[in-house]
Amino acid sequence: MAKRGENIHKRKDGRWEGRYIKGRSAEGKPVWGYLYGYAYREVREELIKQKALSGFYQLSGKSMRFSELAELWLASLRQGIKESTYAHYRYTLHKYLLPVLGSLLVSSMTDSLLERLFLQILSPSDRSHKPLGASSAQECFGMLRRICKYAAHLHLMPPIEICVKLPHTQKPEPQPLTRTEQDSLRDFLLSEPTTRKIGMLLQMELGLRIGEVCGLQWGDFDLDEGTVTIRRTVCRICCGDGHTKVVIQTSKTQHSNRELPLPKPLLRTLRKLYGKYSDTTWFLSGNDERPVEPRCYRKSIQCYLKQARIRKIHPHVLRHTFATTCLQAGCDIKTLSELLGHSNATITLQRYVHSDLNRMRQELERITRWLHKGSDRSHMSKQTT
Repeated sequence: MAKRGENIHKRKDGRWEGRYIKGRSAEGKPVWGYLYGYAYREVREELIKQKALSGFYQLSGKSMRFSELAELWLASLRQGIKESTYAHYRYTLHKYLLPVLGSLLVSSMTDSLLERLFLQILSPSDRSHKPLGASSAQECFGMLRRICKYAAHLHLMPPIEICVKLPHTQKPEPQPLTRTEQDSLRDFLLSEPTTRKIGMLLQMELGLRIGEVCGLQWGDFDLDEGTVTIRRTVCRICCGDGHTKVVIQTSKTQHSNRELPLPKPLLRTLRKLYGKYSDTTWFLSGNDERPVEPRCYRKSIQCYLKQARIRKIHPHVLRHTFATTCLQAGCDIKTLSELLGHSNATITLQRYVHSDLNRMRQELERITRWLHKGSDRSHMSKQTT
């Protein structure tokens, strides 16, 4: 049964007719669209879709600006993301997108207009910031598309597809520490061990992230079973008012929460360092008040590298070294992915697994031996027959 105001009625030929505003003329008069069907429900459902795809977009969000829409989108995410992620999104939004798009009316947003304005974000003519690199450009572009998708979901605008050629730069592959460098660094760290020095070994021999090392407490170590449990991470985030703060939060992903066995040499050193600490004592700082933050710990790492006469590297190279060493030792990808705390093995393959010349030579020799072995069997079989 049709309801009042639905613009659906039954025709004399037995069909149902639905009517909706699909646009406006230059004089502002409605342009009507029509739908027909033999079932009322069929016409009603299709009419709802057409209203959402046409007239409703023109009647909603006329006075809303992009800045309001963006803040609405960001607020909708807040309960489902970590504080550090929210802070990063907010910084990106206010630093790059809003200065160019903030005053734009949502009702005037089209794919061509957004594409043209996004080019200003990539390389601003007023030099408000440097031209965006590949990573930042991809992040800003993805955020813009998500905001537009959110607006379409709220029926504030029709779905649009933005296409922009983004800058692409080939990042140099991080060079892991050589076996000699690893041995030299290990000898230095274990000669006069401290918790901060052992933190570097946890990165190089267990693949921990620097934030995970900063987030360790003595209660995370089970020195009887010889394991360490990764439960949290420490990072510094932007507060939005020009200030920053240190936050302690859950690990990067669900798979980052993991229990790892400790190598025996490392376990023996930890037992020597363990004093009358409580379970809530932070491993690096040695107190219960606050942990060492990654920014300060990076300075310690660079100091230790210099003292050990090892080339200057980013702390994440220690984690990369662990992944590369595991692969060279024959560790399977699935196990390596679990050790690193990745959500799937594909991430491990893309980010950390790189074949060196020796491995490629060994694999080619193995394949060649297998081919020759098969060829010899075939040749012997022919001689027998």
